[in-house]
Order: sequence, then structure tokens, then C-alpha cells
Amino acid sequence: MVQLPEVNVQAGIERGYSPVPGFVAGVSTAGTKTDTPIIETPQSISVVTADEIAARNARTINQVLRYTPGVVTETRGASAVRLDQMTIRGYSPTQYLDGMRLAGGRDANPSLDAYRLERVEVLRGPASVLYGSSPPGGIINAVSKRPTTERIREVLLEAGNRSRYRAAGDFSGQLDEDGQWLGRFIGSYSEGDGELDETRERRYFFSPSLTWRPTGDTTITFLGHYQRDPDGGSYGGVPAWGSALPNPNGRIGMRFYDGDRGFEKLDREHYQIGYLAEHRLNSVFTLRQNFRYMHTQGEYRSLYGSAITSDMRSLIRSVYGTDADFDVFTLDNQVQARFDTGPVQHTVLAGLDYYRLLSDTYTGQNVYNGRPNGVPLQDLFNPVYANQGAVWPGFSSFSSQRQNQTGVYLQDQLRFGQLVVLLGGRMDWADTTTENRSVGDFRLTSTSRTTDHALTGRAGAVYLFENGIAPYVSYSESFEPQSGTDRNFNPFDPTTGRQYEIGVRYQPPGTNLSLAVAAFDLLRQNVLSTDLVDPRYRIQTGEVRTRGFELEAKASLMRGLSLTAAYTYLDMEYTKSNNTVAIDYGIQGRESGGTRPEEGRAPTGVPRHNASAWLDYTVPGSGTFQGLGVAGGVRYLGSSWGDSANTFKVDSATLFDAAIRYDLSHFGRNFEGMQAAVNINNIADTRYVSSCLGYAWCYYGYGRTITGSLRYRF
Repeated sequence: MVQLPEVNVQAGIERGYSPVPGFVAGVSTAGTKTDTPIIETPQSISVVTADEIAARNARTINQVLRYTPGVVTETRGASAVRLDQMTIRGYSPTQYLDGMRLAGGRDANPSLDAYRLERVEVLRGPASVLYGSSPPGGIINAVSKRPTTERIREVLLEAGNRSRYRAAGDFSGQLDEDGQWLGRFIGSYSEGDGELDETRERRYFFSPSLTWRPTGDTTITFLGHYQRDPDGGSYGGVPAWGSALPNPNGRIGMRFYDGDRGFEKLDREHYQIGYLAEHRLNSVFTLRQNFRYMHTQGEYRSLYGSAITSDMRSLIRSVYGTDADFDVFTLDNQVQARFDTGPVQHTVLAGLDYYRLLSDTYTGQNVYNGRPNGVPLQDLFNPVYANQGAVWPGFSSFSSQRQNQTGVYLQDQLRFGQLVVLLGGRMDWADTTTENRSVGDFRLTSTSRTTDHALTGRAGAVYLFENGIAPYVSYSESFEPQSGTDRNFNPFDPTTGRQYEIGVRYQPPGTNLSLAVAAFDLLRQNVLSTDLVDPRYRIQTGEVRTRGFELEAKASLMRGLSLTAAYTYLDMEYTKSNNTVAIDYGIQGRESGGTRPEEGRAPTGVPRHNASAWLDYTVPGSGTFQGLGVAGGVRYLGSSWGDSANTFKVDSATLFDAAIRYDLSHFGRNFEGMQAAVNINNIADTRYVSSCLGYAWCYYGYGRTITGSLRYRF
């Protein structure tokens, strides 16, 4: 197990943002916005600590969550890596950083680098009571590394296959003798070949932070971050014919690139500044205010496959691109009160948060719609990447959007002996204004405004047995605003989600072991569906039901031995829908295979079974092998439907990972603080398709990845 430098965690009291030695976190703020033991939270929560991130050498949020239950990572495989795309309980999650929403649109969305994170938390199930509008599957909350009282000096050097290199550093500590001022600086530069031919990935960032503690009751942490991704890799795929399905011409190579290096690009830049403030008024009341401003911009060009020729050999392609600018303001005000009413202990949280998004996006495209579009073809089995001659058609539209969301929430955590009850409610007001303009004369072509409000609630209870068993039950709700109107020009109501969950956690007293089992019934309602009276319009009669159960184990079984394991069963289905889905084979001249009703079908890319396990051991004590660490992992990705009509499936895959590391201080004093490591993912270089979105779009998963690293702490 990799252990990062120890830090002083407020006299041993774990908080939701503090460093945790090993793999097992005991406290999280994701489920309550208060420092609450996970075992007392009546909803599924998983935490991946910085030690686990380092042990597996995870770089992206997708890689961090590969061993987390309920989460399907890398849904676009290794061929569409420009975004962190995954699902939680079947839905794409909203991402948060330090409890505040991240946003930036598809083509300028910030991608978090795991090296700057203290932990990553996953709250599964509806979360609107605390976070406002969000999909019902859950949220991801990444927690930034903050300044520490203990001195940290770390330099990390990495090199790997595909000409990948990285240099990073992390420096933290007190800035004055009294410890009122703490500072931290994290920086990284990385580059290398992408997973696909002819592609490159390059990133650099720096994250300064400063903590001021004028008194023992007041803490203000200022957080800054700048990141640029000049080369964002690829965002494409391959057709099902030749990857997930047979093709008479053979198999498409795993590194096949559907784009044009001379044309494609993703140059993404973002910066942010904010603060996290906390003031303890007295033994009862604590005030908190969190604020962040973030700007992100991106230039995006893509040449992607839309269909294949009738001989099933050449790829017919389309062009799409954007220039996008986003400004995001987030503010969260909280008042927390701890008090007793007779034998009942209360932790009451009242809050008011505000979110504002300003976006401006230019869009251009040349899309294949069954007729020649002038975009060069590409041979799927003998590609020629040089001098392809793709032409950018120019921008054809401009869209400006303004979103505002204000929410007030109230929560009470009641404890009566060994019974813990959680009650919460929230009211949200949201509005979105969109203006569309022509590019040439900037003439307004259309405008729309939607205004929504929603009331959401949650309730749950946990009983804490003295032997460490904690059964719980909970109910939670979510909402998502919708745009448009029905045939009577009435605006659509928000789509809603509701979930019932039961579970049991087990944490034996005096051990660093956590076991969890959860079963859930999740229903998404008010889903847009075809209006049978007038099919030109839609009505909100659709429903999607998700049922399943999850298992998770995290442990430090003895000194140097750590474990994380997970299993997920997920059954997801459109239970009510008037929609029909077309069977499009993606072959020129015979695209259409008719239609099927959506009701009774399952979404694409949602496996029914997922499982994983990682075992990590470091030799303790003294001697030559002291500090030698070995680890191994296995990931099982179940089969999933490849198209919306459920006419073909993507096969399952089993992948193996491993790591080995050694403390170099055994070679002499000059090597003290140095650790060398090698991480290998997908050891067997297994060829697999992670998911498909139809016959035209499938995504190969990552092949074998080998990374050697040297970590120096001084």
C-alpha cells in the first residue's frame, strides 16, 4: 500500500476533507454536507482515498472509480477520452469539486487530474435535497488537497509505454512559526501518445492554495487552479461491424483512428479561484461559506464516423466543431447547529446556495445524412492517415445561454441512543434563457426561456448495533429541469426521481474494515415521450425503473495489507414510453431495419453485472524486503445492449491489473525518501469493446498500459 506523507488531522479527528492513511475513510460530507461517519449515513457512499489513488496510479476520475460499486467507468472506452464519461446506477452523474458543481458544457468541460485530489466521493442515489438539480443516479464529489501543518515535499517522475511522460510536485506546510498561515502548491506536466494512432495527449496545471487560521475557531482556505490541455487525445469510435460484431473484411484494429490529426483538435483551458470559510461561533453554531468562480474555454474539432459503405470496408465520416466559453459562479452558505432536546441529539443544517452559468458557443458541422457530404472516406482495415484533406465548413450557429439556480435546504440529523434519523427538504428555483443567432449577421433566430421550481425531500434511519452492524433504510428524491412545451404550449415540468434503499454496513469496533450491502428501487418519472394525439409534440408520461444491489468491501486487514472489492447488479428498463426506436444498421444503402417500441427496452452501455477486487500488500518490519509492495486487481465488465432497440449485445470482458514498488532507501542514505514503482493495467492486453451507442458507434477499451514511477519525498 502506498502511504502518502502523514499530516496532522486536527488532533486525530477525521473530517470530510482530511487525509486518510490507507484505503478506508470513516467520515464523509458527501451525504450530509456535515462531517458525518459513513456508517451513520442512510445512503450508499464510497470514498477513494489519496493512498488508494496513488497505489493504483490513477490519473483521471474514470481511473479512480474503476473499483467502485454502482459506477460504470470509461463508457466511451479509450477512443473518446476528452471527457470524464461514466454512469452511476445507469445515469450520467453531475460532478462536484469541494461540494460545488462543476460545469462547462460538453466541449469545454473541465477534466480533473487525480494528483490534485485528496479523495473522491460517490454518493449513489438522488441527491437534490443538498445539491439541487441532478440526475437520479448520484453525484461525484472530488475533494481538493488543502494546505497542511506538516511539511510535504514530493517530486514525482513517470514514464510509460506510448511515449508517456510526467513530472509533478506537491509542496505543503506552515508559512509562519505560529501556524496561522499554511500554504500548498501542486503542479504537473504530462504528455504522450494517445491510445489511438496519430493522437496526442498533453496537460499541464498548477494549484496554489493558502489557509489562514486567525483563531482556533476560524479557518479560511483560498484555492486557485489553472489547467490547460493543448492536446486532448481523441473523441471518436468504430462501427459495431468489425468490433462488437463480425465483418467479412476482418477485425478493426484497437488503435484505429477515425479522425485526421491535421484537422482534429481539443485545446481546453480553465482556471478557477475560490474559498472555503468556516467559523465556529460557540459550542452550538458553526457558519460556513464556500465560493468559486470558474472560467473554461475550449476549441473543439472532430472528424467522426457516421456509417460504413455498402461493402463494409470504408468509414463514412462527418465533421463537427465548437468554440465555447463558460463562466460559472457557485456559492453555498451554511449554518450548522448541534444541540440536544432531552435525550435526542441534533445536528441541524440550514443552507442557501446559488449557481449561475454563462455560456457562449459557436457551432459548425457537416453531417452525413444518407447522401455524400464531401468528407473523405477512411479504410477501416488499411487506414491512410496522411493528407486526408478534411475541410472545416465554418461556424453556422451561435448560442448564448444563461442559467440560474437558487436553493434553500434544511436538514436534521437526530440521534436517540443507537438510532440515527436523517430528515431533509429543499426548495429550488431555476431559470434558463437561451438565444440562438446566425453567424454572418449575428441576427437573433430564436429565443426561449424556461422557469422551474421543485420541492424535494429525503428521509432515512440507521440503527447502530454495538457489534458494528448498522442496518439502514432511506427515501430520497431528485429533479432535473426540462426545456420545451407540450402541444398546448404549457412548459414541461422537471423530470423527477425517487428512490427507496435498504442496506447494511458492518464495521467491527477496533478494526479498519468496512463492509456494505445495499438494495435499491429507483424510478425516474416525467420523462419526455411522444404525444400519441399529435406525434409532433411530446408529453411527460415516460418512466425508467432501475433496480439492483451493490456490495463493497474496504479494509486494512493487517499492517501493510489493504483490500477493496465491489459487485453491482443492475436491472434498468423503460417501463413507460410512447417512443419508438429505429434500428439503424449504419450501412450505406440499408440503414433502416424498422422500428421497435422503447417500452420494455434497456438503455445502451449499462451492464447487468460488474465486479472488481484489488489486493495490496507491503512487507512490514525491517530487512531487505521491508518496503516491498505488490498488488493485483481484477475487473469484470458485464455484457450490455449495443443499441436502443436491443438488437445486439456487447460482450463481457475480464481485465487484470498489477503493481510492484520498492523503498529505495535500502540502497543507502542517498536514496532515503525514494520509492520506485511499476503499474500495469490490462496485463493481458485484452481486446474488448467497453460499450456501443448503436451500430455506428462502438468504443474499444484501454489496452495494456505500463507506467514506471519514481517518487521522492524529502
